[in-house]
Amino acid sequence: MNIDVSDILDTAQPFIDDDRIAACQGLTRRFHPAAKHSDEPVLDRTLKCEGNIFAPVSVLKDQPDCSYRMWYLCHHEDGHQSVHCALSADGLNWEKPALQDDGSNLNTFNDGTPLDDTVCRVIHDLEDPDPSRRYKMIYYRNSYFLAYSPDGTIWTPHGQDPVWPNGSGDGLEECFFFLRDERLGKWRGYMRVWQRYQTVRLLSLGESDDLIEWSGPTIIWSAGPEFGTGSQIYGMNVFIDNGIYWGLPWVFYSSEPLDPRDQQTIRIKLGFSREGREWQAVFPEQDVVALGEPGAFDSEMIHSSCPIVPGTDQHRFYYCGHSNKHGDSTPKPGGIGLATFRRSGFVSLHTEKEGILLTKRFLFKGNELRINAKTTAGGSIEAELLADNGDLMDGYLYADSDPFTGDATDHALSWRGKSDLSSLAGQALMLRLRVRNSDLFAFRSAGPKALFTAVAGPPPVRCGVCTNPPVIDGRLDDSCWQDFGNSGVAEDFVKFEKLEPAPVKTRAMFTRDKDHLYISVDCEEPLLDKLVATHEENEPEFNFSEDDMIEIRLSAPGQGTFFNQLCVNAAGKRFQAWFSVEEGGSRIISNVEWQAAVSQLAGHWFVEIAIPFASLDALPPASGERWQLHVIRHRQTDGYTVSCWSCMFGKVHRNDLSGVLVFS
Repeated sequence: MNIDVSDILDTAQPFIDDDRIAACQGLTRRFHPAAKHSDEPVLDRTLKCEGNIFAPVSVLKDQPDCSYRMWYLCHHEDGHQSVHCALSADGLNWEKPALQDDGSNLNTFNDGTPLDDTVCRVIHDLEDPDPSRRYKMIYYRNSYFLAYSPDGTIWTPHGQDPVWPNGSGDGLEECFFFLRDERLGKWRGYMRVWQRYQTVRLLSLGESDDLIEWSGPTIIWSAGPEFGTGSQIYGMNVFIDNGIYWGLPWVFYSSEPLDPRDQQTIRIKLGFSREGREWQAVFPEQDVVALGEPGAFDSEMIHSSCPIVPGTDQHRFYYCGHSNKHGDSTPKPGGIGLATFRRSGFVSLHTEKEGILLTKRFLFKGNELRINAKTTAGGSIEAELLADNGDLMDGYLYADSDPFTGDATDHALSWRGKSDLSSLAGQALMLRLRVRNSDLFAFRSAGPKALFTAVAGPPPVRCGVCTNPPVIDGRLDDSCWQDFGNSGVAEDFVKFEKLEPAPVKTRAMFTRDKDHLYISVDCEEPLLDKLVATHEENEPEFNFSEDDMIEIRLSAPGQGTFFNQLCVNAAGKRFQAWFSVEEGGSRIISNVEWQAAVSQLAGHWFVEIAIPFASLDALPPASGERWQLHVIRHRQTDGYTVSCWSCMFGKVHRNDLSGVLVFS
């Protein structure tokens, strides 16, 4: 049984492999290739200044002069290259504006020289304070160079020297792809390198903070036998979708395959990674974009270094199509094609009947759970939630689920009309989906970014209703402390000042009835004979650094930054205060109205507490109510140390770092 809990943040969790799946029945994986917009190119030769072979460099949306702007590279019969611009209102129908006096749409350097280099990527950087550098271009001339432009048509070199010289790392080649990885705050360059005396092509990776200083490249992936005989990775387009890395490797086939149709071709395949370095092939026998019919502009080779153009539900992939094989000495006219594919939608779990999927445990930090799915006639998807202990959760059963029907890439699951799951934030959950006549692509947590970037605290403690309340004698042998379905546990204590395990273990448990909150604490202590307990009951000068003591902090909704401070030392002496630094300091409660008892047993001392909700100035909580909770242990036996259920990073009054007690 897998009991690990994955912190999935708000990243999509595609069902491309079993990494997030605990159990599955009645569902099979299905591949969904990209769909071509047309069998004809969306851009091909119409101007004298253009060549026969077209390769899209970059397509940017929402440009100042149009909706879409494309930079594309042409290869000419005499061997030279040229760089051009095209504009479009819809990304489908393109115009070629006159950028030069001769009416051509050529890009040039600032001295008037046309670009005759392999342009790799054009970037529109609106945050650059220098308007003359708002557009940036990476280009290849046996090494990688950088240039700038105010308008994306006339370019000024960064300098005479390359920003990434050949000979770096495992070597540089002209088959490349560059992207900005916002998760890392770095640029990444994926390019082809050679091995074995320039006979085998592989994929490598380099990184940069500023496009000027680069590491590597280092070889990261070679074509395995899964791609077929004679396969090599010629290059790869990479894009990040909902936090997942997808690769579109250009797989080149030498003359080794037995089928002549496969010899000297380049096909677009699919790769997948969770961090952009370690890649695995996905349905390697399938093409992401199918080669065209014989004679079509893309009948023999398809590849692209053009970044994916993202959309809300679908992404656009502009590619270079060839009607000749790789080894042909006389290139035939080609063009730029367009294919579209669903967000996180290359692979689904499919059923034409009924199937069930159970995810592995994940830490839920958002306020919604969403799915990417599509149903067919009579199809539906229902959801239920399971707690960390594997129990079903009241209110989140199939019977409560609002069935999903239709086609959506980011649909919020709901139960009896409610999709807000804020009350479950911080808990370890499992999601179970009952799927009928549907394709299920992915799921994810969703919510404001702040929910996923906040300092991670411990998971909430669930406090159920006990069948039999405990006898407060400090012995912890009552049945309620064995009822883990109704008694929540706070454990895995850490040091007071940093996130490191505490030197000795502490475990607190919580349960309740209609009038009382019950708490038990098990304190591991190898030095029982050195326990210190000097203070008397509710002593005004109760000093935490003088006794072995358990401190409980509780704050009900509406109590602001105040919290109830409840302390019990190793002799069972109690102390209670009403405390807030922000709102006036501490007020000692003179008449303590709750019970506490302690006991010892072979390397442990125990605390047992019964607190009337009224003594906390709070009403008995409703189901689903969330209180702030903190448990702190003050230890004297081995020098004064403090450990906490939720790290306070050395700040004693950081009540904002408390955990959560959820009443069920």
